[in-house]
Amino acid sequence: MNTRSLTRVAATAAALAATVLIASPTAASAAPAAPRTAPARAALTSVYIWATGVNVRHDGADADCVFYPSRGTCPTVVATVSRTTAQAHCQREGETIRDSGYSNRWWTLVELADGRVGWVNNIYIQGGEKIAGVPDCSW
Repeated sequence: MNTRSLTRVAATAAALAATVLIASPTAASAAPAAPRTAPARAALTSVYIWATGVNVRHDGADADCVFYPSRGTCPTVVATVSRTTAQAHCQREGETIRDSGYSNRWWTLVELADGRVGWVNNIYIQGGEKIAGVPDCSW
């Protein structure tokens, strides 16, 4: 995993930590600590984004994007991709997307070849509603 990718994974984890801290009134002013290690590259699963013009979404400033991926909580489009392979970190339920008579509520956190990281709805990833071999997000 390159430095830019590690930074994005750390930012996602920091957003998660900040949300947990905010839940406790006494800890709300504490600064979240970044993780000391990043997930191993071997843990990533290769996935194929079969559609064209697919938005890869992320918003490191909004913890809601981490917990509930959607067009509203992840408004920043970090890339638009077509028929490409990406590395999947994990998947989780979020906004249901409907397209061409299909719908899917599962989203996968992917890392593109250039290191950009973001969410893609599984409707655009080959493999079905949930993608085999991609773990559920643990947060």
